[in-house]
Amino acid sequence: GAMELGATQLQEKSMRIKGLECLVAILKCMVEWSRDIYVNPHSQSNLSSDHKSKEGEADLSKSVSSNDLGVKDNIEQIQNLKQQKEILEHGIELFNKKPKKGIEFLQKQGLIGPDPRDIADFLHKDDERLDRTVIGDFLGDPEDLNKNTMYLYVDMLEFKDKDLIQALRLFLEGFRLPGESQKIDRLMEKFASRYCTCNPSLGIFASADTAYVLAFSVIMLTTDLHSPQVKNKMTKEQYIKMNRGINDSEDLPAEYLSAIYDEISQSEIKMKSGGKDSKTQQQGKDAKMLDSRKKQLLWNMELESISQTAKVLMESASHVKLSFTTATDHEHVKPMFKLAWTPLLAAFSVGLQDCDETEISILCLEGIRCAIRIACIFHLELERNAFVQALARFTLLTANSSVTEM
Repeated sequence: GAMELGATQLQEKSMRIKGLECLVAILKCMVEWSRDIYVNPHSQSNLSSDHKSKEGEADLSKSVSSNDLGVKDNIEQIQNLKQQKEILEHGIELFNKKPKKGIEFLQKQGLIGPDPRDIADFLHKDDERLDRTVIGDFLGDPEDLNKNTMYLYVDMLEFKDKDLIQALRLFLEGFRLPGESQKIDRLMEKFASRYCTCNPSLGIFASADTAYVLAFSVIMLTTDLHSPQVKNKMTKEQYIKMNRGINDSEDLPAEYLSAIYDEISQSEIKMKSGGKDSKTQQQGKDAKMLDSRKKQLLWNMELESISQTAKVLMESASHVKLSFTTATDHEHVKPMFKLAWTPLLAAFSVGLQDCDETEISILCLEGIRCAIRIACIFHLELERNAFVQALARFTLLTANSSVTEM
């Protein structure tokens, strides 16, 4: 709770009340929003003290009627978008389990085109729900569809005027290199070819083979310097020696290799943060078997990662432009309530159960009352029954024994 983070008991209580007030205010707005479809409009008087006059109601009715066609179109559009989103989520879930099945499903639904270029474009969309490990395995597979998709995927990357390390970072942002050596080989060979095509006048590499071998050595260096399993780290002299003769039997400049070593030493090459990665998740499951000291170390690392992610999100929030839809029709209330009713019920139930404060009890009861009203307005039987049963449970109406026996 908040007290564990340094808040006093009074502050925690204040935050809880403020949170409940916000939830109840949202539900009251939804009730007021739905007022035009009450089964019995004369029963409105006990819902809210700030109802508009009858003249206001007439004006509102005229306004809704005049805009009815446009609003209905808006609702239909939002429902279609929601349905497409659900289909996309299901397709991504399939892709993360079996990539080809996921792609076939999304192609049948018209969310991915029929060509390998369409698949490559889909994998480039930077959807955080896509599993980066699965993307790497898919791109490295030897079948024609996979190879053609991989070629197009890499060709969509722009390496012009970038040094090899910058290009490699960009290349490896979107997926995790597969574990199979032949898959890695195919991916790195295409990367080297694309890099040299984008930088034909670079002059430092005798051929794409040099870029290919050097890229491999950079990945090896990253693993060596930043993996906790490697105890004896590679020195700069050893790295330069390892790359002798790779430039068509000639050596690359020592200062060039030295600069690569320094950059990798300071900043490892890794995937873009925020994406899904089943390999890392599996490592997290394996961590459950570790002793308490190692668990604590991993926990601290996780906290640091979360903190860093939060910082980046907060810093970038002011620059993000999101698309918001202004909802005007009361039919929007139903899907909104269906989405939120379970956490609302939990919040009000916990508030009634765990607190003896009159203020909190009144807020919870008010929230339950508004929720029942919304469920009745839209004929949501399951939701209505859940809130009524919760209310009955707290009033002891469902108790088997009499009050005198209790």
